[in-house]
Amino acid sequence: MTNLVDAETALEEVLALLETPPQPGSPEDERFGVMLRQVLAASISDDGEDADEADAVLPIDNSLRQRLEALARRRDAANPFGENPNGLGPTLGMDIRRS
Repeated sequence: MTNLVDAETALEEVLALLETPPQPGSPEDERFGVMLRQVLAASISDDGEDADEADAVLPIDNSLRQRLEALARRRDAANPFGENPNGLGPTLGMDIRRS
């Protein structure tokens, strides 16, 4: 499990790793994914879409947020079922394999 850090430290780590991304599947890559999700979550205001971005825990530039969101979507595209690469069936206790 990756230890969470404060939002500003997570942003610094994400920005540093944008230039030289870690090897996919490595522990560093897993940490990068966790930090990326943390930064994106911290950059969203608690009051919803209409709120001022300055209300967010970690206000970041809109262009940077879009760049990070695009990166997160590309990372998630490889695993559409999130943390369970075998799909949703096993998480629900179902066997979805063909007999």
